[in-house]
Amino acid sequence: MTREIVFLLAGLLAGVITVAVGASRPTLLAVGVGPLFFSALLAAIAMTNSWSRVRPGIWRYVVAACVCTGAYVLALFTFSVVGGYSSEVLGVRSSGDIIDFRADVWIGLLAAVLVASAGVELVLDILTGKWSNSLLLRLTAAGVVTVLVTFIANRLFHHYWSFMGVLLPVGDALFCWLVGAQIWRSSEAASQPL
Repeated sequence: MTREIVFLLAGLLAGVITVAVGASRPTLLAVGVGPLFFSALLAAIAMTNSWSRVRPGIWRYVVAACVCTGAYVLALFTFSVVGGYSSEVLGVRSSGDIIDFRADVWIGLLAAVLVASAGVELVLDILTGKWSNSLLLRLTAAGVVTVLVTFIANRLFHHYWSFMGVLLPVGDALFCWLVGAQIWRSSEAASQPL
């Protein structure tokens, strides 16, 4: 199994666990997404023996875990605020429920994607010491794809748990996959002779 697939599957599993446990413990959906994503990232780093490709120092992992947790909480807050006020500010039709998936939900989710992408890029910067604008762009594109896939699934099933059951696993899987690919890409590029 390729390294990137390990990262993808670790992220997918983190998203599935978040949704499965979140059904009975909704607090996990608010504050648990970041820690579970970070745990998946660490598990994938361990399974692919990528420790040499990230910078040493336990403090880095502690700070990265805190940033990851904060980024997802901030993304959720951004979704709520931007989605909630978009109907008043932009005059778009408001959704009565998230599964209505009107313009306010689209706008809120896309704003949350920007926050989550920047947060995950910051986590990777802490772990590797390298900021990548191209990864930030790829993370944002993956987030947009995740929102689109969630919208399509929501049209088919129109249920809260199918909404969350697509959004979190697909988003975590794509983000974790991109981070894993970047860890290997940047370290291989750094080891190439000039």
